[in-house]
Amino acid sequence: MTSFLGLSGKRPLVILLYPKVDHEKDYVYFWMPFSLLTLAKPLLDDDLADVVLFDGNQHSAADWERLLDEHLDQTLCIGVSIMTGGGQIGHALELVKIAKERSTCPPVVFGGPHVNVLPDQTARHELVDAVLVGPGQNSMPAFVTALRDKANWEYVPGLIACRGTELVRGPVNPPRTGLMGHYPWHLLDVEKYVRDDPTVAPRTLNYISSQGCVYKCQFCYELTYQRKYSAMAADGLVADIDDLRRRYGLNGIKFYDADWFVNLRRAAAFCEGVIEGELDIRWAASINPNDILKARRAGIPLLELVAKSGGSRLLMGIESGNERVLRDVVRKEVTRDQIREVTADIAGHGLLGSYTFIVGFPGEQDDEVDDTYSLIEELRQLEPTPETRVHLFAPYPGTPLYEDAVRAGFEPPSTLEDWSHFDYYDSQTPWTSAATVARARAATQMRLQPAAVLQR
Repeated sequence: MTSFLGLSGKRPLVILLYPKVDHEKDYVYFWMPFSLLTLAKPLLDDDLADVVLFDGNQHSAADWERLLDEHLDQTLCIGVSIMTGGGQIGHALELVKIAKERSTCPPVVFGGPHVNVLPDQTARHELVDAVLVGPGQNSMPAFVTALRDKANWEYVPGLIACRGTELVRGPVNPPRTGLMGHYPWHLLDVEKYVRDDPTVAPRTLNYISSQGCVYKCQFCYELTYQRKYSAMAADGLVADIDDLRRRYGLNGIKFYDADWFVNLRRAAAFCEGVIEGELDIRWAASINPNDILKARRAGIPLLELVAKSGGSRLLMGIESGNERVLRDVVRKEVTRDQIREVTADIAGHGLLGSYTFIVGFPGEQDDEVDDTYSLIEELRQLEPTPETRVHLFAPYPGTPLYEDAVRAGFEPPSTLEDWSHFDYYDSQTPWTSAATVARARAATQMRLQPAAVLQR
């Protein structure tokens, strides 16, 4: 196995763990662990510690034990990022248990999306020494500094730790994250994350350039971040993408930002920078239908710029084809007619639309679900034929629809281990039938994965 990257042996060490995610059965790609890269950057920039990133999607439990054998003695702490669902919590606990069985195990601190919504439950787990709520860029450097200086943890922003039966809490961690990007790529074997993406380019890398979202979709985890938005400036983003393109021979970038187009001026400036710099690259990103409507009102030729700059695919959460569900349940702030308009505009510019929907909302009626499927059929008449994916509603803690789901009969997991079995690709609610699941899967039509990837 390739040695772990980023070690100098001269400073204390922080191990950052991204546990394995159990994706849907035919999923062949893994995200680069940007949550860990964003934590590692301030630790390195401020010269606080050396950092090792352990990605459970790339490394085995045996690799984890080897890392602990070689470096645990110099480690200040182990930081673990977990999200709800996908089995990641269970894999985290398995690896942390291995570390905790060693007498030299340092404090283990958990953070990430799941911690942000269920911090107390996580902090009380026997394998967890502390949790950090809110942006880790703010709290992790303070936590590492406290450990290095043997100072009191109570002054770390966002910290919660269990002391006996009581929880100790640090000050509030501000939700804004500051500048994004300029990641410490040297901590990862980037080549392992390059993929042949049929909707973008043969050598595509994923990238996150912003955090947060300004919209109010009632099912979405982004609401738990208090809708604060932070993004990398367009000129810096263009420069970073160009550097990656040259360094790793990339010809594609797939942005995984929650909504890449929140700042329309930034989006336009990025496109213009790619065009002016003649960057030979294709790219894809997520967009809200309201972004396109706002661009029209502002006189910004957004889709034209996207197409000219090498944009190939736009991912859009449409959620429903029913007016009541769009307006009162999801609060999408868009109508069915407006969805028709923007999707036709996307196709008219030669861009591949990739549209996601959700069925099984609390209180959703059969005829309202039928409206969603009729809209899908309409959209699939566009050229190029868009991708469509139908998800089953999953009640995420911390979101408004979670409480509606509980009132409707959803029984949430009661322990951290139980949350590990929460699978957002399968039905989690008592009112979602097997027929509903089968219909959703039949309506999911994505571009085929390239044979070269499937044979790896």
